[in-house]
Amino acid sequence: MALIRKCIGKYKILQCIGAGGEGHVFLGWDEDLHRSAAIKEIDVWKERGKEEGIVQEAHVLRQLRHPMLPVIYDLLWEDDTWYLVMEYIQGVTLQEYVEKNGCVEEKQMSVWIEQLLDILCYLHTRKPPVIYRDLKPQNVIVCPDGNLRLIDFGAAYRQNFGECEMRMAATPGYSAPEQFGRTGQGIRADERSDIYAFGMLLYFTVTGADPAKPPYVSLPVREYQPLLGEWPERIIRRCIREDPAERYQVIQEIRKDLYKYRKRRFKVLRRSFIRVVEKRVWLTEME
Repeated sequence: MALIRKCIGKYKILQCIGAGGEGHVFLGWDEDLHRSAAIKEIDVWKERGKEEGIVQEAHVLRQLRHPMLPVIYDLLWEDDTWYLVMEYIQGVTLQEYVEKNGCVEEKQMSVWIEQLLDILCYLHTRKPPVIYRDLKPQNVIVCPDGNLRLIDFGAAYRQNFGECEMRMAATPGYSAPEQFGRTGQGIRADERSDIYAFGMLLYFTVTGADPAKPPYVSLPVREYQPLLGEWPERIIRRCIREDPAERYQVIQEIRKDLYKYRKRRFKVLRRSFIRVVEKRVWLTEME
């Protein structure tokens, strides 16, 4: 447990609410504006090389405006430590939600897919594109109103074409192979890397099975949800192909396939419903 200070700048520290490789996250209270805040700590003496990352995270987030993103309030430097102060988002992580409730049913899943695709499309269409690079259940918050929020932009960066970053954020089970340098083309990430992670996140959401653990993604989605249509499986499989060139290239391609598969599934369900009604009518007439 971190040694909790009484105050950081004008923020009164209430409790430690999280910890990770970059540092601790505290729940704070702004006594001037009377609002809660999440305060992310980066100790540059313990985490060499993280100073640039925390400044970059603040810089990226300050320029983004989207309902799924936290608002940045402040960036403080105290006692050889950076503190990134941002909107406090209530809720549980998607990881915690699925572990508690099991795989997500199709109606709710469809809403969340649209929200995730919307935020990724927003990021990827900035000038230059913002690559999130660390999409995983721990970085997605399920809010009390049922909507999703995306947190932790420590790994995000603005894409500069032609550059190859040798230090790359990568989470086993969710990050694309090229983020580990397994494609033979160096360590890199672009929009298709986020699409790979989206596919893995979708798999976890609809199955409850962690892609970082056996049997990984070897089992079809319908092994977990037999009544689910075939469209999640098709989308996931294309998202997570080893070669980036064989994946969806942009988010809009996923949206087009979603529309096509859902329309086809609606027709199948409609035909099934009509057959049931016709059978009931026939049985009534026979009586």
